[in-house]
Amino acid sequence: MPTRPGARPDRRDQLLDQIAHLADEAIFGTLSETYRTCGNPGCRCHGPGPKHGPHLYVSFRGSAGKTAGYYVPVAAQEQIRRGVAAWQTLQERLRELAELNKERALDAAKEARGK
Repeated sequence: MPTRPGARPDRRDQLLDQIAHLADEAIFGTLSETYRTCGNPGCRCHGPGPKHGPHLYVSFRGSAGKTAGYYVPVAAQEQIRRGVAAWQTLQERLRELAELNKERALDAAKEARGK
């Protein structure tokens, strides 16, 4: 298919490579950190002292449309943070690819009309 005049013809290939890499580590959801009080009434967290945390959670909208989530253990936090960031970047790259695909389809239609 023809590419848009002036567009770098390899941008689609670059995006597809980036998408493949990002898809390998993407994790769907958003991150939040919480601080909590514990069940021990004498603990510092029940007074002016700091609460326990931060505790990392991932939340997402499930297939039924309801918000769901899960706690992230400390040992997995770095990987989960990278995965959520990869998910966000993946969405940006997919939007850019979709725009290029749209432009390519419209250009092909114009070219076909002109023949």
